[in-house]
Amino acid sequence: MKQVSYEELLNKYSKELISNEGEIILNLYLSVRNSAIALSIIPFCALYCKSAKEFFNIKSTNNDVENDVRDLRNGLKIFVDKYSKGLRMTMKSDYQQDEEFKNRLRFRILEKLNLHLNLGVYFTESGRVIFNTQLSNFHLNIPHGKSAFKIGEELGFEIAQILIEQCGVNDSLEQPMIFNSVPKYGYIDFNTNRKNHFFNNAFDKETNLILLHMLSMIGGINNLIIPVFKDKNTWLLRIMYVTVHNTWMGIKKISNHFAQNKTIRLKNLDIKKEEINLLSTTFRNCMMHYSLINKNGISSISPKYFDDKAPLYGLVESCYSGMHYEEFFDNLFNLSKKIELYLLSFFNVDENKIRWGLD
Repeated sequence: MKQVSYEELLNKYSKELISNEGEIILNLYLSVRNSAIALSIIPFCALYCKSAKEFFNIKSTNNDVENDVRDLRNGLKIFVDKYSKGLRMTMKSDYQQDEEFKNRLRFRILEKLNLHLNLGVYFTESGRVIFNTQLSNFHLNIPHGKSAFKIGEELGFEIAQILIEQCGVNDSLEQPMIFNSVPKYGYIDFNTNRKNHFFNNAFDKETNLILLHMLSMIGGINNLIIPVFKDKNTWLLRIMYVTVHNTWMGIKKISNHFAQNKTIRLKNLDIKKEEINLLSTTFRNCMMHYSLINKNGISSISPKYFDDKAPLYGLVESCYSGMHYEEFFDNLFNLSKKIELYLLSFFNVDENKIRWGLD
């Protein structure tokens, strides 16, 4: 009998991870019919497709879909790249939404009065921001203005194809999941060209919107997506880690930009050393990719910690000096909530103005 190498063993479990997380995503799509959740996870579905196909070394037969998946996945890093890139995205989406809603006005003379509303911000009952329409518009415009339904359809087909053709999962999901109820949420509509109580008067419109987009991403994970799950599964950890890492890097990017240009200053985000240490480079690479072996051929999981029954098979333990998966999940969630509250502190939420009655 041929002895399996450690590299082959890890590749086997990468495939198992892809299968498990693909089923989690499809279960969420099919079981939780909610527009805010469906729109919020679009870039994470693209991350799954890109990373899984990268692991299996396969390409889509549809180049347009391939490009959409790549660009949507890269959209997760928009505030990690150059400040100017995130700024352009922010202002382009603001302009598009402004034009769209101005054009809906009955009389052209009203356009210059800024009576229209071009931004919807979604809140939980406790006033936490979970979503905003201009961020969603950015993601939907990456595939050249395709509808949300069309993008979801494309991504769903890609995920199903990976599960069936690469993982041997049949048409019916093998492990149906039960979810918690979607937290109640409402919204407030704004015109970003007018001053209002919600935005921070110390910042210009561009800075307010950039901070709002980062808040919406991390707030959506903490208060909308995590609460619908009954467990602390690996896909949930993956999207939380990617969001925490990218938001933290985005805050640093903005702070450095302001410091270099000697303009306004962001107040400090008090992050302790042990919290920063949660953002390991090795672990980050494994959250963005499915291979458990890096480009230099080095295993990300130490044989000392390998455990085929553990979530992520000992990856957390290997990257964090033996820390167990559940402890790491909880520590990361606490950091995620800390960053969220920091970003939320820049805004003024009037809970009395929140309108209810959404899905």
